[in-house]
Amino acid sequence: FHVSCIGRCKNSSCPLSRKVQHDSCPGQFMDRTYTIVNNTYLTFVIKSNQGYHNNVFVCKNNRCIGFDKVCNLVDDCGDSSDEDMCTNHIQCHKTKEYLSVTQECDGKIDCKDLSDECNERCGKQLIVGYWLKALAWILGISAVSLNIW
Repeated sequence: FHVSCIGRCKNSSCPLSRKVQHDSCPGQFMDRTYTIVNNTYLTFVIKSNQGYHNNVFVCKNNRCIGFDKVCNLVDDCGDSSDEDMCTNHIQCHKTKEYLSVTQECDGKIDCKDLSDECNERCGKQLIVGYWLKALAWILGISAVSLNIW
């Protein structure tokens, strides 16, 4: 019952490597069957039409979900632990919404706070050009100066 990340986690550590202990997932999988893994720890397996399996991801909050729910751009655990170590997405700063990495720096604003387009990795700025930047500074300083008086 070895957990495999083959084809799931490219260029990153595998979020599926968390051990499923015998007492994981309280209140879930009532039909579990207990077994010993590598003579080191007690775990459980679940019977399905294809036989027994343990493709269970244990969230940090001890809730359990299937492997297919890990790194799917949705917080299925409720504590984001199923999306923590994934490299297939980015997260908007304010809304904490997950977006595919292909949506970052693509010229289309997907995050309400613009964090998918205006960041260090994109190298984009809202105001480009020396004269526009100088004008923005002058207007900003003028507005502050006028508000002080």
